[in-house]
Amino acid sequence: MRKYALNILILVVMLLSACKAPTATPTQAPTTTAPTKEAPAATPVPKTEEPKKTEEPKKTEEPAAPASKYKESPMLADKVKAGQLPPVDERLPINPRVIKPLVETGKHGGQMRFGFVGNSPEWGGLLFIAAWEHLTSWKPDFSGVEPNLVESIDVSPDVTAYTFHMRKGMKWSDGVDFTADDIAFYIEDVLFNTELNPGGPGADWIPTGQGPDLKFEKIDDYTFRLTFPKPYGTFLYVLAQWQGRYFAMYPKHYLQQFHKKYNPNVDELVKKDGTVADWVALFYKYGPDTWGNPGRMYQYPEYPVLYPWVTTQPLGTGTQVVMERNPYYWKVDTEGNQLPYIDGILAISYQDAESRTFALLNGDIDAVKDPGGENRIIYHDAMNEGKPIKIYYPKSDGANTNTIHFNQTISDTYKASVFADINFRIGMSYAINRAEIIEIVHNGQGTPAQQAPNNDGPLYIEGMDTQYVEYDPAKATQYLDKVFTNGKDADGYYLDDKGKRFEIIFTVQNDLSYGTTYVQVAELLIGYWDKVGVKATLNSIASDPYEQARKDNTIECIIFTGEGGAGITPILDPRYYVPLYGYQGYFDRAWYAWRVKESGSVQAEPPQWAKDAYAKYEEVLMQPTTEKQIEKMKVVLQEAKERFYVIGISRPGELYYPYHARLGGIPNTWYDGWAEGVEKITYPEQWFIKE
Repeated sequence: MRKYALNILILVVMLLSACKAPTATPTQAPTTTAPTKEAPAATPVPKTEEPKKTEEPKKTEEPAAPASKYKESPMLADKVKAGQLPPVDERLPINPRVIKPLVETGKHGGQMRFGFVGNSPEWGGLLFIAAWEHLTSWKPDFSGVEPNLVESIDVSPDVTAYTFHMRKGMKWSDGVDFTADDIAFYIEDVLFNTELNPGGPGADWIPTGQGPDLKFEKIDDYTFRLTFPKPYGTFLYVLAQWQGRYFAMYPKHYLQQFHKKYNPNVDELVKKDGTVADWVALFYKYGPDTWGNPGRMYQYPEYPVLYPWVTTQPLGTGTQVVMERNPYYWKVDTEGNQLPYIDGILAISYQDAESRTFALLNGDIDAVKDPGGENRIIYHDAMNEGKPIKIYYPKSDGANTNTIHFNQTISDTYKASVFADINFRIGMSYAINRAEIIEIVHNGQGTPAQQAPNNDGPLYIEGMDTQYVEYDPAKATQYLDKVFTNGKDADGYYLDDKGKRFEIIFTVQNDLSYGTTYVQVAELLIGYWDKVGVKATLNSIASDPYEQARKDNTIECIIFTGEGGAGITPILDPRYYVPLYGYQGYFDRAWYAWRVKESGSVQAEPPQWAKDAYAKYEEVLMQPTTEKQIEKMKVVLQEAKERFYVIGISRPGELYYPYHARLGGIPNTWYDGWAEGVEKITYPEQWFIKE
């Protein structure tokens, strides 16, 4: 075994006294299930027995209490004095993670007000601020990853075996120790449980096909090992991303009450719940669902977490979520202050983005996610007028503002053949007036470009970003004429193989917080394509019908995001460069469903060239060093350039994030994207309220 040295920083060991914290009682079940035994109140500080009046008490000097090594929020200090919590030294692990403040040392206290739209606080933005803790995390400069939930990691030379050394004394938010038993519960009792996962072990952090032969070993209470059947050189990067969420989601002491193996009376809970058919459904209702649902902590305040804040009031049918600091949060700053600095979060649901924007402009909230490119000028004008707003400028890790996907796997074989013809995609690309889209939709920010790794990154492929980006209707016609051999009708529209007008249904998901401009861009595209003879009709739909259409594989054309730009993100999120790869790679929808055997979705076996292309990507993941991964990935990207899977619009312009000026600890810039957990790379636990 060797220590993972390239991107893993071993934190400085901070010793605590050998005092062992008292064992906490497991959290109660949700009130909708059969109640467990009530947890006893915290043990009060014992009082010295008052001497009898007839006796003179002995005068002895009591030894002074040892000074605490760490400092905590006054709200927790008060609870310690009242006997409601153990001292801070006993609540922290022996070796807490030390976070260096990115701007300045903050101060404890205050409540951050966060605004989101709709009824999902996690996807409205709280996931990235308050619920993103994985085994590894990105360094703030996006240069690599380092241990997070764990203290250190050993990696075998062939990058198949990863040994994780946990933080002794680290606890869930209810005070129960976080140990290798929790990881074992997730791997052995959930992932490998044939009732919970009848299709076999599978999760998005496990390479395709490696689940059944994945080995888990609990070495001791604070050490575990994962061994993959094939080399997996990018695993530690993957853990820092969305895929790493699972390892902080399975508190055994809480979830075992819903598990048949541990609770012989679980059927009684099923009956009492009244909404589920069996224990499997019950487990997934109160646990992280079948896919690692991060929303559970916002639904059930009793759910133990490892995050900076815990929910005390769920959204329910109301408009607010209330969160308070986790007294057992396992991070401190460089001066020994327990994090987070901010005592609580008040998350407010708004009916629409406009009212949320007004609230931030008015100083009623402190932060939002996805402020909207259309509001850029509004926020800057407000700041210049003296409103309490400060604007930050993160760098996008994305490659493109939008990608346009033509689904090569739909059941209509003629349309599928048209979409699969590179001449069609080239022609449709030449028909797009990108400069106009940039000016109208993106306020002049950005430059015309195809989907491609960023020019200043290690994976840039010469010419991949600039091919076919000119606005040239004549060239568009030349390429489209090669595809549609039956010519055009009297109105100038191309005809299909049966002599009827060829028409595309352009689907746009209209309720995405990050896709507020999608409909506008789609309408412009429809106009451009109409001018060269391709008829397209807009189908603007919400998430529920969209999800059904995705499963049914009836989406012909769609607009989406443009991940895979900065650094090594094209390796970590290659959905637009690798066929068969991604859930949201829409040009190959049914091929992906076939690869992962996606239940309830239409599947189609891909052609051999697509299987071969995916196999080349798997070789990238097997490389033991970043340098070798980059070398192999360039081969994959060169093929993606030549096959031209998706059409891009433009390189992202400068991002902007408006916050209330009273928020401190936020750096001037950072790499912002899905891989980094959006704002998580700025460590929101070290944000603070200046007032």
